[in-house]
Amino acid sequence: MWIKICGIRDPAAAGAAAGLAVDAVGFVFAASPRRVSARRARELGALLPPGTLRVGVFRGASPEQVRRTADRAGLNAVQLHDPWEEAAVAKLREEGWRVIRALVLAPGEAPPPVPEQADYLLADSRSPGSGQRADWAAAGRLAAGAVPLILAGGLTPDNLGAALAAVAPFGVDVSSGVERGGRKDPELMRRFVAAARGWGQ
Repeated sequence: MWIKICGIRDPAAAGAAAGLAVDAVGFVFAASPRRVSARRARELGALLPPGTLRVGVFRGASPEQVRRTADRAGLNAVQLHDPWEEAAVAKLREEGWRVIRALVLAPGEAPPPVPEQADYLLADSRSPGSGQRADWAAAGRLAAGAVPLILAGGLTPDNLGAALAAVAPFGVDVSSGVERGGRKDPELMRRFVAAARGWGQ
């Protein structure tokens, strides 16, 4: 199970993620209490193993802003939460960044169109990082498609097993679900990773 821990903003959290050997970490550049600067993201990224995917989370940024920040932060992937022109996303991919396209899957709402250009899809709630759940039924249908699906939105160590059974995604993404008092909690991170890796065994 591919695992991403998002909203990393201090050395303790980066070190815990490194110790757990997660596949990816997310640095938030959108409006959020977890927002970091490009310089800070580069410093924290240096604490991670070389093979860890360093993902920048963007909303409301132009292609040039995404490109400039990703370069300054030393990222190798970008997560886009806005509608983008497919040609602009294709260019980012050609330039070497892996691209995660976030889709809002809210209960009772029609799912958005699946983008053409993406290395991964991310199934999220309407309010990323809030702890709200994505629509697991809609996510399950997307997980059967050709593009790997990452499930996000309200995941915790306690509900992860039920989420994986309902969706069967390629990977999972957690932020607030491994926090206490607004900070990443190493024990919750450990429990989440153990639950993800142990699923189905």
